[in-house]
Amino acid sequence: MVETTLMIIFWLDNGRTMTLSIPNPRSDLTQREVSMAMFELLKRRFILSENGGQATAVKHMYLRIVDEQLLP
Repeated sequence: MVETTLMIIFWLDNGRTMTLSIPNPRSDLTQREVSMAMFELLKRRFILSENGGQATAVKHMYLRIVDEQLLP
């Protein structure tokens, strides 16, 4: 079974990073679409970490694709 997760790493205002994991993204999702959506969320100061750090920028984003197979 293949599992795909969109991973977005943000810089926080305290110098740390935070990872947002979105399971099962659309198969035709583009980097441009994700970038535009994250720009809007950052502009509106919508993303906070658990300890209150404000997301200020996207560090990087990628798809994590995991293929799990049972042993015979």
